[in-house]
Amino acid sequence: MQEAEAIGETVERNGVTFVTATVSHDRGTAQVVRLENRLDGPVWPPRLGDQTAPAWTDGTWEARVGPDQALGVGYATPAPPREDGAPLSVVSVTRAGETDGADPEAVLASLDDWSPPSDALDR
Repeated sequence: MQEAEAIGETVERNGVTFVTATVSHDRGTAQVVRLENRLDGPVWPPRLGDQTAPAWTDGTWEARVGPDQALGVGYATPAPPREDGAPLSVVSVTRAGETDGADPEAVLASLDDWSPPSDALDR
């Protein structure tokens, strides 16, 4: 039985290798999947403004992947592609608990400010 799969591809341009992958699993419950770079060099994860994307920590990617769900992953590195073509590997797969996932305070902080429409205030 397959635990999790990360199918990755690389494209090299001007001395930078761009890695893209799709992560999925065949379990009936959500899983926390952790991936590591296999290329010989540092990982340049995607950034949101001046912050590293939330799934990335110290060059590894970890996220909750639901059943029948596939997530996209991407990063860059100055390392050349591998000859065997496998730029990353699945290093762990664990069943996601009820508390796994985003911190509720972080989710609330990420939402846009809300206020009622002005016509509602006239009533």
